[in-house]
Formats: sequence, C-alpha cells, structure tokens
Amino acid sequence: MSSTDTLSPTFTYKITRTKRKTLVIYVNEGNVEVRSPLKTPQKLIDAFIQEKSPWILKNMDIQRQKQEEKLEIAQGKEVLFFGLPRIIEVIRSTRNKVEVNEHKLFIYSKDQSQTKLERLFQRWLQEQAREYLTTQSIKVARQLNAEHKLKEVVFRKTKTKWGHCCQDGTIQYNWLVMMAPKEVIDYLVAHETSHLRHMNHSTKFWETVESVCPNYKIHRSWFAEHGHRLWLKQAS
Repeated sequence: MSSTDTLSPTFTYKITRTKRKTLVIYVNEGNVEVRSPLKTPQKLIDAFIQEKSPWILKNMDIQRQKQEEKLEIAQGKEVLFFGLPRIIEVIRSTRNKVEVNEHKLFIYSKDQSQTKLERLFQRWLQEQAREYLTTQSIKVARQLNAEHKLKEVVFRKTKTKWGHCCQDGTIQYNWLVMMAPKEVIDYLVAHETSHLRHMNHSTKFWETVESVCPNYKIHRSWFAEHGHRLWLKQAS
C-alpha cells in the first residue's frame, strides 16, 4: 500500500493504492482520499476526481457546516439536554458543579478554562446517562420479559455507535445521547433492549422494537441527521 498527496484546482486529495479493484472516494472532516488499485494510471485517477468534483465539494461543504454546528461549551453558547436548548451560564465558584433548569445550564467552577468547563459538563452528562439510561433499560427489559438476560448497562463515548447490545447481555450506550430528544433516547433504549430478545435485525426484532416504541421509524433516522450536534467542536 502507498499514498501520495495531490493538488486539484479546488482541493488537495490523498491517493492510497491498495490491492482493490475499483476507485472510491472518501470525504472525512474536510480531507479527501481516493483509494485506487495498485496499477491505476494517474490520468485515470485525475479524470475520476474531475468527474466527481461536484460531489466532493458538496460533501466538503456539508461537513464544514456540521463542524460549525458541533457543541461548544462556553458562556452564552447553546447546549441541548433531552433535546431542549439551554443557554450556558458560567459562574465562578470554589465548588465544581453543574445545574440545569428549563432555560439555562449553569456551570460552577473556579477554573473557567475551556478544558475544565468541557470536563465538568461531560462528567455531569455521564451522571445523567447512568441514572436515566440504566433505569429505562431495566424497565424495558422487564416489559419484554428479558430482564434475566440483561447483564449490565455500561457507558462509552464511541464514534460509530450510539448503542450496542453484546451477546452476553451487556448494553453499551454513548452517554452523549442524553442531549438528543427524549423520544429519540427512548427509541435507542427500545432498540438495544430488544436485542436481548433477538440478536439480529429481523422482522421479529423490529416488531419487538415497535411493541415498546410504536413510532420508532420516525426516530431512528435522527442520529444520522443531527448526531454531529452532540459532539464537541474541534479546536481550530
């Protein structure tokens, strides 16, 4: 495998040559990569890039917009909790804590650095996740007569999955999900807990999900469209 950086008229892209049979383009966080068969001539790659340039530029714009919409923990910024917007108010205090009401999220801290505020917020959000998601998972498992299959509920900030049910009955959630709307969170719980009955995505599995969350079809696409808003904005 080899890789090189190439400059087009509008963007730089990396060419990675591997033992594959076709050309494919990946756009991720503003970076463009072309994966190519080992012996594909450069002129064919250039032509492929030129043909796909409108698609590449469109996706780069979408990803730039999503990056701007990501979360920023700072005075006056907006943060979601159960899908409802709260304005962040940072208060200097010798005691570190986070509180929330209908309109605001208060972060109390003597150290008001970005790193400290982010750490306090995320620690608080993990606490909310442990309380709500654990309770809901047990509740739904009982509803499905599958409580005996639920081993434990754990939390991890994963990049690719919002939830996962293991073969041993361990359910894992990304605690950032607590910023999503309540009905979306409850769908995720219904989805993962239904795997205690069916470790697949068969018709019976979706029927089980529907028995707990009748409007699941409305909620399951939320993460693909809005999930980026639950991640912290990268420093520029």
